[in-house]
Amino acid sequence: MDSAAYAKWLIDTRRFWDADSEFQAKYRRICSSPEFDATTDEGELVGLWDRATEASLRMILRAIPISSEWTCVEIGCGIGRLLKPVAARCRQAIGVDLSQKMVAWSRDYLRGSPNAEVRLNDGHSLTGIDDASVDFVYSHLAFQHITLHEVVEAYLGEIARVLKPGGYCRIQNWRDASKPVAESLKDVVRPLLGRDRYRSSRCWVWEEGKEVRFGGVVYHPRTWRSLLRRHGLRCTSTELGAGHDYWMWTTSRRGDR
Repeated sequence: MDSAAYAKWLIDTRRFWDADSEFQAKYRRICSSPEFDATTDEGELVGLWDRATEASLRMILRAIPISSEWTCVEIGCGIGRLLKPVAARCRQAIGVDLSQKMVAWSRDYLRGSPNAEVRLNDGHSLTGIDDASVDFVYSHLAFQHITLHEVVEAYLGEIARVLKPGGYCRIQNWRDASKPVAESLKDVVRPLLGRDRYRSSRCWVWEEGKEVRFGGVVYHPRTWRSLLRRHGLRCTSTELGAGHDYWMWTTSRRGDR
């Protein structure tokens, strides 16, 4: 892994996710959308949060036979939005996140879920989790923000390491897809008119005047399945456009070694 590129990515990413308040963490980072951004009313936001959480949970657990005896791990868990309901369905739920402030906010959010914990990690490993000790690893709204292929591959290696033989993995990330014609035209025309380059939906602004490409690396489904196999993960299903035109959900299982 290119240490300089990784260090810059980690600094930029941590800086974005280190929200200064629970409100910012929940409603301006984890669940940021036009609906959330349009209101500051706590009641409305709680309703939106609950509905978004339920929809995400259904997607994560689709065709996953989760058991009360399982140990589950979430990559990029934030304050534990999804970890809390997963913990209610399993024996132990461990979340990892690279943001120290998200980890701090998770302590309050997960109060009352004694079998759930969030650990600070380095953005690419599952250090501290034993080999072949986990039944289910999942990730939602995290891989789509990883802009380095090396980080993605490091995580896949770690997932294969901690999963039990036959253990499940479910990941949401960006799929390779043609850019809409309208976006391509804007990319060409706006600079010619002396305007800023078109900011597509895959670019977020986290600081005035500074744009960070959080859209993440993309994979053709065939390439992604091949990458999973290379790391000992056998893809059992692929869902394209589930929840977003560019999303790709894959379920895989660790093979016997």
